[in-house]
Amino acid sequence: MKFNCSRLPLLLALLAPIVAAQEPPRGSITIDRISDIKYPTDQVWSPDNKTVAFLWDAAGKQDLYMSQGSGAPVALTNFPVDPEIYTSNIGHYEWSSANEIIFSKDGGLWSVSISDRKPTRLAGFQGVANFSLSNDRTQIAYIKTGQVWVGSLAGKTQRQLTRINDGSRISGPTFSPDGLFVSFNSSFSSELPEPMPYNGDRMQVMRTRTWGAKLGIVSVFSGDPVMVPTSGGGGGGAGGRTQWVTGPAVVHEEYSGDRKTREIKVTSTSGETRTVWKDYDPAWISLANGPRTVASPDGKLIAFISDRSGWAHLYVIPYDATSESQAKQLSKGDFGDGFANWSPDSKKVVFAHSEPGNQQERFISIADVATGKVQPIVTARGVNYEPVFSADGASIAYLRSAVEHPQEVYTVAVAGPGKPVRLSDSLPEGLNPADLTAPIGVHYPSRKDGKPVPATLMVDKNLDKTKKHPAIIWIHGSGADQNYLGWHPGSYRMYYAISQYFAQQGYVILTPDYRGSSGYSRDWTTGAFHDLGGGETQDVNGGADYLKTLSYVDPDRIGIWGLSYGGFMTLQSIITAPKLFACAIDVAGVGDWETWTTGGTLLGRLGSTPVTDPEFYDRSAPVKHLDKIERPLMILQGLNDTNVPLWETIKVVDRLEKLGTPFDMAFYPGEIHFFRRAFVLRDAWKRSDAFFYQHLVAPAVPLKSSEVVLPEPGKALTAKGQ
Repeated sequence: MKFNCSRLPLLLALLAPIVAAQEPPRGSITIDRISDIKYPTDQVWSPDNKTVAFLWDAAGKQDLYMSQGSGAPVALTNFPVDPEIYTSNIGHYEWSSANEIIFSKDGGLWSVSISDRKPTRLAGFQGVANFSLSNDRTQIAYIKTGQVWVGSLAGKTQRQLTRINDGSRISGPTFSPDGLFVSFNSSFSSELPEPMPYNGDRMQVMRTRTWGAKLGIVSVFSGDPVMVPTSGGGGGGAGGRTQWVTGPAVVHEEYSGDRKTREIKVTSTSGETRTVWKDYDPAWISLANGPRTVASPDGKLIAFISDRSGWAHLYVIPYDATSESQAKQLSKGDFGDGFANWSPDSKKVVFAHSEPGNQQERFISIADVATGKVQPIVTARGVNYEPVFSADGASIAYLRSAVEHPQEVYTVAVAGPGKPVRLSDSLPEGLNPADLTAPIGVHYPSRKDGKPVPATLMVDKNLDKTKKHPAIIWIHGSGADQNYLGWHPGSYRMYYAISQYFAQQGYVILTPDYRGSSGYSRDWTTGAFHDLGGGETQDVNGGADYLKTLSYVDPDRIGIWGLSYGGFMTLQSIITAPKLFACAIDVAGVGDWETWTTGGTLLGRLGSTPVTDPEFYDRSAPVKHLDKIERPLMILQGLNDTNVPLWETIKVVDRLEKLGTPFDMAFYPGEIHFFRRAFVLRDAWKRSDAFFYQHLVAPAVPLKSSEVVLPEPGKALTAKGQ
């Protein structure tokens, strides 16, 4: 999102700060500490199998680290944050040898040796957007001046391969295994102003429209590139990279416009395309953990995930298959698979999976393609995922989160009963893991149809259950994420952390996996089709009914909040059941699906357009029903949010103000959708803490019906119970 403005009101950042005499933290989990939790990702083995590199994000400051299995990780970079936006990012990186890593940063390429750990810019590679190395690590393909280039790492020579002048944007260069071709993606995009007639002409927001996606293939010698139109995004390979098979040929995925059909296609270097697998769902394709498709290193097989059996499972199929009957299903049962990767010898596939009756944890196994035998590798309880083989196939590196810690990098030997080795430690100093609360899995009946809604319940071990306590329902976003019996491994990790803080403070925390959530059966995952804010809202509202059955929960002191789709659901809940919750916090929630234009898998979930079904778009638009809100509301929003752009929240704010409904609000300049920077997290969490304390703990009389009182300047929003 971009701004075009001559002046921003001073009121933009903060409105009506909340004041409440809060209790101090009851343990070592403090907001300051959880705002400093680190986040490791992108673990990659060195070619000699001795070192694992990974990116480690410290609340916006991201650096490259390495570990050789013992001692603390060693920093390979230490870049300062931008003084204006407080972030520092490293892009894609690859090992160019057992001693050197090449990475992208600030529009250029850098190299760093694990011996001297002194990053240096690569001369001649300024203005480079992204890159990849050939399999033999002698060539580099990259995007420069909007075109595909190749270069020699040893000779430092460079050569431009494409001269595409149609205005399209090129990305994702990837070498064929023999180094003779480079594949890439191409699409058109434009910045369009988003009309906001209620906002006047002093500020304007922009949205990006993308169309005309194509798969490109070009020879490293000469000739025009082959351009093949694709639909629904294409790609789909591990790490977003194009996958190559024997031929050479490219493997890619395509989706129909309504997201009901997914095809796995193979395209030759001359442009001939054929489909080797096709999935259809009358609702929409909604695979758990993403539709990962991965070609074997020898180029003969394709591994992929499909839920046509009713659960997302692992399959392999020959690259030259002429029938889907040639596919082999490697796992079966009432559980889901994801995050598949091949062994270097192309004989085995390592993958993450849940277990029958336990969809809220992940384990890692290896499937032998020839025999079909599945060998458990990581059985420790928690969320174990994203496994990658070492170059010799003897070990895997993977990501793991658990009750005791957030996401960390681990390794484990494949042969024998190997003991996993933890490479990183992301908890801040002073936070005692013993203070963390283990969530438990629960089910409760939905208000919609009585179907059991899976959820996690977090109750501090020191909670006095002879008394009644306030409770909070946290709603995950995306519509297709889920909760776990441990630390959330992805973008909702910071909300899991603040839930731990709230549990320590005496709140009972419930996190529902409403219909549409991933990790469950296909029927549950597609159960929200053409019903956004309908049955799934009743799943969430049923959570309040469940909490009221717990003898230690005060039925009149239940709050609710959520981010993104969870923010939308929060608004839907307090609109459809105005007296059910004592207060609510909407974090960057969609206010109107008709104007939400960032796309994605939710386009399939919607199931119609505003033209074909205006009534559906009306009832699923909270902004059109805000007059029903009776309880205190707070809104949080990042201004650099490209998932749920600012205009969605501005529409809600504008409508609330016109209705005369008081609310609290904080906008964070420069912040993205998932709050990342420590100073933003501290402010957002302290505001949320004060808000929940004021409306769930401080009131002498429980809030049973609403009498909302407008705040005085500089005072907090209040609501008096009757």
